[in-house]
Amino acid sequence: MAICFAVRAALTTDTLPFLSHFMLPGEASSSAPNAVQQQREAGPYNQPLPVEAYPYTDTEVIGGDSVSAIQRRLLEKYPSPSAAIIERTRLEAQDLFEVKVQIIQKMAQWDPTGDWMGRGARALDNPRTASGEESFDRLSNIWKDLQETGPLSDVFSTLQNKVLKKR
Repeated sequence: MAICFAVRAALTTDTLPFLSHFMLPGEASSSAPNAVQQQREAGPYNQPLPVEAYPYTDTEVIGGDSVSAIQRRLLEKYPSPSAAIIERTRLEAQDLFEVKVQIIQKMAQWDPTGDWMGRGARALDNPRTASGEESFDRLSNIWKDLQETGPLSDVFSTLQNKVLKKR
């Protein structure tokens, strides 16, 4: 490996200028003019993509559920999870929570008699899984069906029967 680095260092634009055409951006030798380096750094292709903040806090409760509660349920199967597993389950919990909130808000709009904002997330549980959580794919399909079919959807009726009515 050291040989590869030595050969690469020897074959820079200092010794063989024609090689600069075959190098990746940022690989040019340190003797390249500062204007060229600055142009590469400031170009539109080097701009970072905008990052949109996650719209919910981990402890925000909507429909009787929160990101931290979902994450806790996902982590139950790991006796001593690593930092990577904890982070992965946090991201998974955020995804699940976001789709659940979309479904709950739509159901609350269409079925005002149901306790969607209080306990609506329980209608989206899956007791057949170890964590009690429905998969992201299944929740996405529920959301898609509600968007396409609306209150006439079979999913709408199923969820409506699962949620408690307000008293």
